[in-house]
Amino acid sequence: MLFVVIGLFLPASRSVSHSVETNRPMSTVDDVLASFTRFKDWNALINHDPRMQLTISGPEKGVGAKLNYASNDRVVGAGSWELVEAIPGERLVYALDVPGRGENKKMTFTLERTGQRNQNVKITQRYTVDYGWDLLGRFAGLYVTDSIGDDIKRGLGKFSNLMATIPRFDYSQHPAEFAFVDVPAANVLSATATAKRSNDDIALAMTNQLKWIEQVMEKNKLEPAGPLRIITNEFGSDAYGFDVVMPVRKQGTGPADEAADAAAADEAPAADAVAAEGEADAAAEGEEAPVAKIAQEAVALGAPVPAAEPLETLDITIEGDKNPVVYLQVPHMRAAVTTYTGPSPGLPRVRDLVRAWAMVRGAETADRPFEDYRIDIKNMLAEDAEFQVYWPVKVNGEAPAEPVQLVPEPVAEEEGTPPPATEGEAAAEAPAEAETESAE
Repeated sequence: MLFVVIGLFLPASRSVSHSVETNRPMSTVDDVLASFTRFKDWNALINHDPRMQLTISGPEKGVGAKLNYASNDRVVGAGSWELVEAIPGERLVYALDVPGRGENKKMTFTLERTGQRNQNVKITQRYTVDYGWDLLGRFAGLYVTDSIGDDIKRGLGKFSNLMATIPRFDYSQHPAEFAFVDVPAANVLSATATAKRSNDDIALAMTNQLKWIEQVMEKNKLEPAGPLRIITNEFGSDAYGFDVVMPVRKQGTGPADEAADAAAADEAPAADAVAAEGEADAAAEGEEAPVAKIAQEAVALGAPVPAAEPLETLDITIEGDKNPVVYLQVPHMRAAVTTYTGPSPGLPRVRDLVRAWAMVRGAETADRPFEDYRIDIKNMLAEDAEFQVYWPVKVNGEAPAEPVQLVPEPVAEEEGTPPPATEGEAAAEAPAEAETESAE
């Protein structure tokens, strides 16, 4: 009888909450909490049984995303979390179907801007449960503060540590979309250079190395098989090290035939007119013109990488002791990517945005970032310069395979040396000086 009397006076519901603060952007915090992609990296549930089975269903992010878990440990059992309410930057509510007494179990995350200039985010995690007239449940509620409360504290500690590993860049402000894509394998000619961190020096080094590549292409009857690519090797405070890379193929072996070229030529004026009309309408309405689209089709990070067809090995001869060009076969890879329109000095920040976006979605970046140039080097500083920015990622824990080099090691060139003048070029001409107006 005493048990019943005490139970009647115990609360019919319980709640427990704890908070933590991070200096990462709101978009990073919201994306991690609104998705189960990195759930096991921060939530304390996995601590009870690291071998438990997790199954994710529904959308990748947002209302309807659901995680089911099952453990062979009887204490842990099986259950689920489902996102039932999501107000970006404010609140996320998960409905919990987990072992233990009680109903209407919810885990709510409240997000609040705080700190100097509101640059930090305070995350408050609150667990609530109703027991109603379940007197045994009311007694069980006496231990919620310790059992569930301790898990919340551990989880928020892990969450704070996870946030510290993600670059502090707000990719939500970037106007273009992000995606994971499969980059096909390619035959490439590559030349390495290092230049001082100045626009003119970087542009000169890029231009000189590209001239070497173009000479090798001409002598071996090759043509570009894609846009110019710049791979970042080292981006220091005083110097920038990079590879100038050109995908190549035999002349006349491209996928387009004469009929396709003719059709494209016929359609070009109409397409240009439509694009110009769209830009004019946007300008009239005070909006920015549409940004360039990602060239490849988006894929899921965990999707199998398609088997690559064997690359044809090209018969390439590279002459000259001082020639820095090497012939490589670059294997296919998966990468996070976005587009960027603007002067090239903005590229380092965009690389960091790509990396932050990828890490939030559970990707581990690998190798070196690179950009495909949709403009000439001389136009790199233009406001409408277009680039596609990539960062390779691991798939199932494996990094992309290393490129295969099919010619001798390259000659190190500190700032890139122009190749000898070809026939028809004045011997006294300084090959890249007219093109040093732009830079990385």
